[in-house]
Amino acid sequence: MYPTTKELFEFFSRHRPESKLELIEGRLIVGNTIVSSRLLLQQILQGWKAEAAIALAPIELWIEALKIGFALSCSTEGNDISEALDILEGAVAEIAYQPEDLITGKGIANHPYHPHHGVLQSLSTGLFSISENFGGRSLSRDFVMRLGDNGFTPDVLFFKSSGLNQLCSWFLDGPAELVIEVLLPGHEYCDRVVKRDYYAAAGVPEYWIVNPDERRVEFWRLVNGKYRQQVPDADGRYRPTSISGLAFQSNSLWDEESWYSGRSQQDLFILEREAQPFHRIETIKREEWGSLPFAPQLQLKPTPIRFEEYISWCPRAKFEFFKGKPQISYKRGTKQVLGLLLMTFGLTSTVNLLPPQAWVQALKQRITLENQDEQRKAAWRQLAQQAATILREQFGVQRVGLIGDLARPQSLNYWSEIKLVVWETDGRSDWDIHRALSPISEEPEIQVLHAETDYLTVDEKEAIEGAIEI
Repeated sequence: MYPTTKELFEFFSRHRPESKLELIEGRLIVGNTIVSSRLLLQQILQGWKAEAAIALAPIELWIEALKIGFALSCSTEGNDISEALDILEGAVAEIAYQPEDLITGKGIANHPYHPHHGVLQSLSTGLFSISENFGGRSLSRDFVMRLGDNGFTPDVLFFKSSGLNQLCSWFLDGPAELVIEVLLPGHEYCDRVVKRDYYAAAGVPEYWIVNPDERRVEFWRLVNGKYRQQVPDADGRYRPTSISGLAFQSNSLWDEESWYSGRSQQDLFILEREAQPFHRIETIKREEWGSLPFAPQLQLKPTPIRFEEYISWCPRAKFEFFKGKPQISYKRGTKQVLGLLLMTFGLTSTVNLLPPQAWVQALKQRITLENQDEQRKAAWRQLAQQAATILREQFGVQRVGLIGDLARPQSLNYWSEIKLVVWETDGRSDWDIHRALSPISEEPEIQVLHAETDYLTVDEKEAIEGAIEI
């Protein structure tokens, strides 16, 4: 029912989407297209298996999704859950599943020597190195620009927070003074049409589209609410009106030998007036990573994602493959991207990404584990006590608390882990702690949080207040 680990790795390596996670019209858009969003959802489900999604929504909802998604005529009304699953199992037994073909291109986004990567590196580093001379900041991929209720992550942007936009703790609220997107084959329509329209409507004054394959830069300037294409001045330099004193010349941008050496970056962006004194841009505290409890609203049909949910739950777009499956910013990030994608497509559409037999098997497995919940919790508590003993004896921890699913009355689920919180250690690294606790248990994982850290989510802060000391 599932690809082998080798098959998963090879397919993910060749065909994973471009590492972009954006919010457009209430949907999580991966790698610039909704097809890439669906491809990533398929890859997560194949690697983490149906159980990963099953844990995020009620069983009854999944049963209904399977009946609608695979046009099953069987009736489960009046039956308990176990009986309903037996009926479903019989109904899907003979279905010959045909997986969707979601390959969107030739894997160019993942080719290490494609010019996209070198050009992006040069632009990002070059503008960053000179941006403070204009009283602003330059940031690249993974930094969110909020335009209305949408969240974009341009390849490169420059902003000053001087009326047009405001720097918040986790995103830029409003249009940047300059946005640059570097084209990838197959993504031209998104950058040239879709994003250009959104950027124009939101008031981004300068939008540049860089085409590495054709060695060409399109300069678009906002004039009376619409983009008008511009050309460089007679000296070959282009001067954006939104950043006074900045000039750009693209000749050295196409020098492959200098992409990662830095030799050409000083020639790309030129300061044509006296540098401004740089003043650190003050941020205002707004929604940020972990500011809302992770609770995706999952229904049969798609559920719009609010910007506050996106900024709170969406991790850094770091796409990797380890432990035999795709990872998007590790386990928590993968779980939360999965939840956002389930909201984007709805459960009825999602079930078509795996054989129906896999879903029924996962639902039955969930029932079995819920029936064994007390025994599992007892075994996990013993592991937590062993971990607490090691933390006290080897790391000088005086106080250890138990939080997370093991401290709640609800049943453990697919994503559950043993989560401990400590107050004051002897100063050794988290890696030392991880290495000491790993021999106790790799599954379930044992996670240790520091009560004094600044990187706690609202869920974790609330849990620490009511931690069970062990």
